[in-house]
Amino acid sequence: MRIAEHVYLVASGIQGCALSEDLDCNCYLFDSDAGLVLFDTGAGRDVDRIRAVIEGDGLSFNDITHVFLTHGHADHSGGAAAIGAAGKAHIVCGARTADVFAMGEAGISLDAARNAGVYPADYLYTAPVPDGIIDPGSPFEIGRLRVTALPTPGHSADHMSYLVRLADTGFLVSGDALFHSGRIIYQATHDFDVAQSCESMKTIAAQAFSSLLPGHGMFTVSAGKRHVYAALARIEAMSPPAPLQLVNL
Repeated sequence: MRIAEHVYLVASGIQGCALSEDLDCNCYLFDSDAGLVLFDTGAGRDVDRIRAVIEGDGLSFNDITHVFLTHGHADHSGGAAAIGAAGKAHIVCGARTADVFAMGEAGISLDAARNAGVYPADYLYTAPVPDGIIDPGSPFEIGRLRVTALPTPGHSADHMSYLVRLADTGFLVSGDALFHSGRIIYQATHDFDVAQSCESMKTIAAQAFSSLLPGHGMFTVSAGKRHVYAALARIEAMSPPAPLQLVNL
């Protein structure tokens, strides 16, 4: 689904617009003019459905050259191994996310999420093996894209967001660090930290972007910074950002 010139939403589950398998996060695809660049991969339960969405937009799944992961949670990384194996895509993430993958399911609190019913008991997760580690703050050039990783812990200790420059437009791929209306996810996982989330809002607010592309729910094509300002207004009033209410149908 095209959302801006050279930018597509290619996966979105029950917490979004139901474009793909229910467990998937929002996954965004950029046409760099030197290959396709994917941000996050969904849970991996139906990669063929994501392929169909990409092909339906007139693009080729086999042209994916890079996959950037915001963090290790299964709904964001579960499809990475399959997508990497299916073509020539290089899996890229932060060093802390690579460490999480090496820990297996315990590193991403998947056992707790299964027990809570977030994932079905039969959900199988394959941790990807990253092909590259991105250094925060160092721009990564791919064709007409400039990708900069931003440490934004809080939702998880390894979380990173990505600032993507395309021509004169800045896109903030925020993963699960920030959602529409300045909200965040509160969860009883071992590395969730609301204080870190508050600090990450300041990191995000310092960036130049107009489009906010979060990991769930609604995205924006303009005026994206108003959503981080909404979070900052609560923080400045000595309150944490408002929680995002997830559905479980």
